[in-house]
Amino acid sequence: MGGRRFPQPMQRFPVFYSSLPDIGAGFRPVEAEDSYEAVQIVQREYPVAITASLRENMTDEKEVRRLFVEWLKTL
Repeated sequence: MGGRRFPQPMQRFPVFYSSLPDIGAGFRPVEAEDSYEAVQIVQREYPVAITASLRENMTDEKEVRRLFVEWLKTL
């Protein structure tokens, strides 16, 4: 059976980007099919930036920032 592939519904992913000092850093909401595609979109816009995507259901800005700070501590 050669079934048709239906596109995934678009979801919103918060994507972190950082390229100091040139671009700066921040979070950008991106609509994409999955987190990988969301990161690809931001990397095309900021090719030298470090990027990371969070779960699509992560929408609380304070929680996003808290998770990011926790992630920074691991570097």
